[in-house]
Order: sequence, then C-alpha cells, then structure tokens
Amino acid sequence: MLRQYEALNLVFLRRVLMESPPSAKLAEAVERRLSAQETQGPSPAEIAADHFKRQKFRRLLDPGIARPNTEAQFLESLKTLYKLADNLLREPEDPKFQRFKTTNSTITKNIIDPKGTVEYLRELGFYPEVVDFQPYYVFNRKRISDLRIGTAMLKESLDLYEEKRARATVSKQTVAEARAEAVEKVHLQFMEDRRTKMEIDEREKQLRQARAEIAARKQASTATEDQEPMINDDD
Repeated sequence: MLRQYEALNLVFLRRVLMESPPSAKLAEAVERRLSAQETQGPSPAEIAADHFKRQKFRRLLDPGIARPNTEAQFLESLKTLYKLADNLLREPEDPKFQRFKTTNSTITKNIIDPKGTVEYLRELGFYPEVVDFQPYYVFNRKRISDLRIGTAMLKESLDLYEEKRARATVSKQTVAEARAEAVEKVHLQFMEDRRTKMEIDEREKQLRQARAEIAARKQASTATEDQEPMINDDD
C-alpha cells in the first residue's frame, strides 16, 4: 500500500511540473523529491519478505539437508544444487539450464537420493514434470527471485564450509609446527645438557690429574729427603 501511494505521488508531482510552470526553486525542490524517491531502496515490507525467505532457505539447508546426511554428502549436494542454480542465473534463456533429467547419475546421487535436497530444489523454483515420457525438473520463471536468494544462500554455506576447512587446516599445521618446535627444543636442551656434562667431566678430569701430579710431587720430595745422608756433628 505504501509503495502504491509513493508511485501515485510521483505521478502527481510530474503532472504539476508539466501543467503549471512552477518557480525555479519549486521546480528544483520537486526534482530533488522525484530523484530521491526513484533511487530509494526496497521498502520495509520487501526487506522483511527477503529476510523471511533467506531464513527459510537456511533452515532447509540446516537442519534440512545437513542433519540427515553425512558431511561429505551434504557438501556434494550443495555443490550440485549451486551449479544448477548458478548456471541458470548466468544464462536464464538457455533451455539446457531450464530443466534437467532426474535419471542423471549425478542428480540421482546428490539431489534425488539424499534427504532434504529435493525440498530445497523445489523452493528454488523447480518442479517435476514428465516430458516425452521422461521425468524432468523444470524451472518456473516466475520464481526467479527465489532462485537468486536460494543461490546466494548456497554460496554462503559453501564459502563458510571452505573457511571452516581452511581454519582447520591451519590449526592442524599450527599443532604440527608446535609439536616439531617442542621436539626441537627437547633435542637442543639434550645437546646443551650433554655439552655441559662433557665440560664438567673434562674439568673434573683435569682437576684429578692436577691433584695426582701434586701428590706425586709430594711423594717424590719426601722420598728424596729420606734418602739424604744424615750429617754427624762429631765429624
């Protein structure tokens, strides 16, 4: 209702400018008003509807697809859904992207068989149809807005997964580097302790040798004194 009122207001202002020549200031003010209204963003109602749709797609992803399937299958299903949707957004007029067979092995493995994936596909705007006795999923062109939002949610989830995996890889590398650093520190400390012990042993050896030499000299000196002839005072 608010958007209809704004549209009527634009029409009225344009008619005022055309039918009754206004002053320069009034014309300038009206032009500014027209320009501001034409370039304004979506209405609050449109923003709320977009938010609701995004939340719905997020719930279809998790827990919808994530909970009943393995992480590996969840990721493969998202990649397949994103490829189908992104190709259609890039080339919406290409018939080969507007529909696909459900009997395709990749489609069967990543969309038809996993739980929750078909529900997401239908929310994107694809519906089942039999063409020439062949089962297809065909895109409803009226659902282009849903396709854009759903594709954005798929990309968001895939990007988050890649960031998570990158952080996990960095974390593993950090742990490995920390372990290697700890091992290196232990090795260096061992070598340092070994070098210190060798130095202490060498000093003790030299000290023992010095003590032995001193003792040997004392013994030699004592033996010499004992062998010297005693001098007789009578002589």
